[in-house]
Amino acid sequence: MNSISFFVMELPISTKPVLSNSPFLSFIPTFSTTLLHTQRPTKTAPIFKFNTCPSSFPPNAQATGISGVQVEEEPELEVAEGYTITQICDKIIDLFLNEKPKSKDWRKYLVFREEWKKYRDRFYNRCRTRADVETNPVFKQKLNELGRKVKKIDDEMERHTDLLKEIQDNPTDINAIVTKRRKDFTGEFFRHLTLLSETYDSLEDRDAMARLGARCLSAVSAYDNTIEIVDTFDTAQSKFNDILNSSSLDAACEKIKSLAKAKELDSSLVLFINTAWASAKESTTMKNEVKEIMYHIYKTTKSSLRSIAPKEIKLLKHLLNITDPEERFSALATAFSPGDEREAKDPNALYTTPKELHKWIKMMLDTYHLNEEETDIREAKKMTQPVVIQRLFILKETIEEEYLERGIKTDTDAKSDES
Repeated sequence: MNSISFFVMELPISTKPVLSNSPFLSFIPTFSTTLLHTQRPTKTAPIFKFNTCPSSFPPNAQATGISGVQVEEEPELEVAEGYTITQICDKIIDLFLNEKPKSKDWRKYLVFREEWKKYRDRFYNRCRTRADVETNPVFKQKLNELGRKVKKIDDEMERHTDLLKEIQDNPTDINAIVTKRRKDFTGEFFRHLTLLSETYDSLEDRDAMARLGARCLSAVSAYDNTIEIVDTFDTAQSKFNDILNSSSLDAACEKIKSLAKAKELDSSLVLFINTAWASAKESTTMKNEVKEIMYHIYKTTKSSLRSIAPKEIKLLKHLLNITDPEERFSALATAFSPGDEREAKDPNALYTTPKELHKWIKMMLDTYHLNEEETDIREAKKMTQPVVIQRLFILKETIEEEYLERGIKTDTDAKSDES
């Protein structure tokens, strides 16, 4: 695993954000407490507006089919003022068939999973019921196809939701999750993250989702790149077996640390360790003692990777986590000017040269734009650029304009020239 991928994976992500108001709420003026069990979140306006005049759906009225055939309703209770759930489902059917006939528009509604689940079963039943009594063969086929197509998208989005929940519940184990569920990290999954981020009111929540997408993309790229290097697997397998054959857990962890110091803790070996931990974690037959051993090996590997990351990567992580632009610029200047050797220095501080830091920023940005032609993950590139990437661009331009183009020689540069 290269240090650039490692840096992106280590970016923090926040907990689940609050969704904006669901477009389903725009079907009717209000919902009764029997339909909505949670308080509606605030938003300036619903995503879509419809004709929700109560007279268009009078209580206990017959639902009209799209070809003019009237479908008799069974008597049912109102779930909101003036509306039954059947009438709401008819409105959704009409919306999906006429106003929003494209599947990409349906996703904008189905992405509100908790809200959609309140109507899902009745919606599919309503499609079948109306198709059964429809006399026009063209409209009958449209109703049947609508149910099938929406169900296919619904099932797909449910898988995306399940994968996202696993990632959010285990934010530090993205590598292990990618190893176990690589086939689920498709272009549609990254499109789902983009669509979901657009439902958030808070810019902070949108940024958190963008960061999560970037971390997933980095883990997927690292996994795919490692899989391609088949020749290295024999060596990695030998190292992994040697670790497992250690006399004790402490000895196994020491071997991992020694490999890291010798720069032999390569991506293939990390993949073996991630795979082993993912399998142990999900196993129902493996003893807890074995799981505990694999967990400690996994954690030691992560810690060792962190310790061998270049100082420029650690410095960039520090700079990118500074939200105030002026404070970030000041920290950048300090990193380039550590001061006189006789002065007391912060032992934890990191120093480098403008040229060296600029090199790493450029490598990271190049990596971010890499693989744009890969169909399987290219949709991740279409996500709104996360704040971390925007800040990288700003840092790159600042170093170029304030240091490289003006030819300013910092203390660190001068010492580098003297040596």
